[in-house]
Amino acid sequence: MSLWDKIQKGLHEVAGDLEKTVANVASQVGAVTVAPSAAAQQRAAEWQMALQQRRLPNFVQERLRATAAGQRPWIQTGPVAALLMERTHGIHPLGAVGGNCWYHFGFSWTQGHYDGWHEAIDRLRLEAVALGANAVLNVDMRVRRGDGEDMDYALMGTAVRIQDLPPSPQPAVATVSSLEFVRLLEQGVVPVGIAIGAEYDWYQPWGGTMLDQANQQAPFAARFWNMEIPDLSSFQENVRRRALYNLQQDGRKLGAGVLAHTQYSQLYRVKADQGESFLCRHIAIGTAISYDTTASPSHELHPTLSLGGPLRSFRPHRKDLL
Repeated sequence: MSLWDKIQKGLHEVAGDLEKTVANVASQVGAVTVAPSAAAQQRAAEWQMALQQRRLPNFVQERLRATAAGQRPWIQTGPVAALLMERTHGIHPLGAVGGNCWYHFGFSWTQGHYDGWHEAIDRLRLEAVALGANAVLNVDMRVRRGDGEDMDYALMGTAVRIQDLPPSPQPAVATVSSLEFVRLLEQGVVPVGIAIGAEYDWYQPWGGTMLDQANQQAPFAARFWNMEIPDLSSFQENVRRRALYNLQQDGRKLGAGVLAHTQYSQLYRVKADQGESFLCRHIAIGTAISYDTTASPSHELHPTLSLGGPLRSFRPHRKDLL
């Protein structure tokens, strides 16, 4: 027996002994149910009431006020190297703030993403207001899928106060770091919020995709061809452009343009009795920015896609696209 086999055998024996020990203890002790304490039940009830009233619980507001007053330690989500740049530009970090929303999809995946993200952003902004902040920087956006048609939207960022500015009733929320925030301010660009654009659609090719049609015409040769499937490309591009249009409209609600830095697409093949269909989803997220269009920047810009003007419509050349 080699040394590696001996190590594996020893690990299996240890794991087996551990499983037997756990089973023995469980059979002797039995199931133990720990009921939540009265304090935990009260906190949960306060959270539920506060969420319904679109506010923070009193104990959360007290904690954030103590943090803003310097009575509690603060946490920063950005890099330590950014602290010096923040202080030299009059930006004072106040502490980490967060917001989350567990949202169920009903009639619309698109509207669900929009509502879920914005609900979490509004709760993040509530904590920033309690800290007396002007902005929330370095916002990290994460999503976790549940068991069914629901998802958990979570955000975490650093609330900051800008020197000589009073606390803002609607702090700006930006995914940019503090270093990028300072550079934008130096160019007269002010991040004001986060914009969301999402879209989904179904496509059912009644005669099969163009690849399927090629396979029918040349069943043995088509599988060896390198070829685009143009109808699926057109379908996915159409969904992507509608998501960017929704992103543009969301930015206009904030009176700003959008730095669209995060885009994510999914394309699913779904087989059913009535035939094969495709589901495409696309989501675009960006930081909305406001700037003086009459002032020229100090460096040359090379735009790749402008969300300030109308997006040209994209018309697929296949008649059977839905």
